[in-house]
Amino acid sequence: MATNAKERGGKRQKRDAILSAAWGLIRHYGYNKTTIDDIAKKAGVGKGTVYLYFASKTEIMLALTDLTNERITQKLESIASDDKPPQERIRECVLYRVMTLFDLVHRYPHSEDVIASILPEIVERLDRYVRRHGQLLADIIRKACSDGIFKVKDPDATGQLLANLFEFMTPPYYRFKTRRSLEEFANRVVDLVLGGIMK
Repeated sequence: MATNAKERGGKRQKRDAILSAAWGLIRHYGYNKTTIDDIAKKAGVGKGTVYLYFASKTEIMLALTDLTNERITQKLESIASDDKPPQERIRECVLYRVMTLFDLVHRYPHSEDVIASILPEIVERLDRYVRRHGQLLADIIRKACSDGIFKVKDPDATGQLLANLFEFMTPPYYRFKTRRSLEEFANRVVDLVLGGIMK
């Protein structure tokens, strides 16, 4: 049994090393210029080992997408379960996701290239997280309705609509060239939404 745990730990370490190497290379050179050979060399493993864990470079990128979005989701879950007023929690959830992704893309100049290169797969993968974020917003709204703070007919549909709406403010960025312009716009939209659902 101890051997199995050790083997799993070793496999996890190799997988993490591959992802770490891929992230460093893609961040520096871009998605299209990074090869599986490059990733294997930087991770200190054979090319065949990379393929034991990931079927393709796209699969590696999707795994990196999962890591980022799982961290964001954990933070959103923490915000949603806080005891702050519901309108503050909705604003924090929305702004945290929107601004974290903006910061990530602008910290790493090749991020938008990655999204453009494998957009259909990325969008499909992100849908799962958008649905989860919609559920978190719906939970906040539902509780606020029962407390007489919000007035919403369908909290589930409203939470999902909000999550989808704010997904349009995530990369690739065409209209928001500065962090401040995006943050101001997101805050104005939150104000508009809250004005419509506050009792």
